[in-house]
Amino acid sequence: MAYDFIAFDMDGTLLDTKKHILPSTLEAIRVATNAGKVVAIATGRSPSLMLPYREQLPDVSYVICTSGAQILDLRQDCLLVEHNFDSAVIPQLLETHRGKDVMLEVFSGTEAYYPAGSFERLDRYGLGEFHDTFVRVCHEVEDIEGWILRHAPNIAKYIVHPVVGEGAQDVLKRVLNRRIPVEAVFSLADSLEFSPKGMSKSSALKNLCGLLGIPVEKCIAVGDSGNDIEMLRVAGLGVAMRNAQDEVKNVADAVVADNNHDGCAEAVYNYLLK
Repeated sequence: MAYDFIAFDMDGTLLDTKKHILPSTLEAIRVATNAGKVVAIATGRSPSLMLPYREQLPDVSYVICTSGAQILDLRQDCLLVEHNFDSAVIPQLLETHRGKDVMLEVFSGTEAYYPAGSFERLDRYGLGEFHDTFVRVCHEVEDIEGWILRHAPNIAKYIVHPVVGEGAQDVLKRVLNRRIPVEAVFSLADSLEFSPKGMSKSSALKNLCGLLGIPVEKCIAVGDSGNDIEMLRVAGLGVAMRNAQDEVKNVADAVVADNNHDGCAEAVYNYLLK
């Protein structure tokens, strides 16, 4: 099978552990696009969290953001596709972690929002590595619950970050028991991400392929975390990074080197251009 399109997850895949894009990855992307291939990003990040990388990725035009709820034209800085929660879902989600020590992260439009004071407590929730990026492009708001309820019709993603070591399985159990209509996946170890029902990286990948006129079976998807699994399954070829969670490797068609050792370049040269 000849492939025309490759989609990379961001954190743990396209980015190394220092949140940098390896020179080998940038060169492989340049070679691929010069050969007429399409290179896209598929991430759980908000559009605003992708903009700092726009200048580093001059050959990438499309980004699946917000775990599939949005598709961003990175060159034009505009949303091509946007899906939000049913507003009735948001109060239900708030109740699932009532009284639990968590940090909320909410995406609305192209922006990401956090409770006031969050940026000084990121280590407590296992997010210290994102401090500089959050301070630069994200927003803290007073009375986060009130803000969320006022903006309920315009929320595209809702993330619960528990204290390091505590997990959020109890939150997921409440969501399932109450049959709240959302998609739920774990990322960044214990962070629990909620997306509008039916939205995922896999649904957005099929949507983007349709917009570009490329059959999804001619697409390669590369990832490392639980929110990448369905995307790897739906693509013509699913590739896991060596640093991926075991459940991701188990569904992948191939495994490449880790995100610190040219795994993305390997995926391009061995599978997209071979």
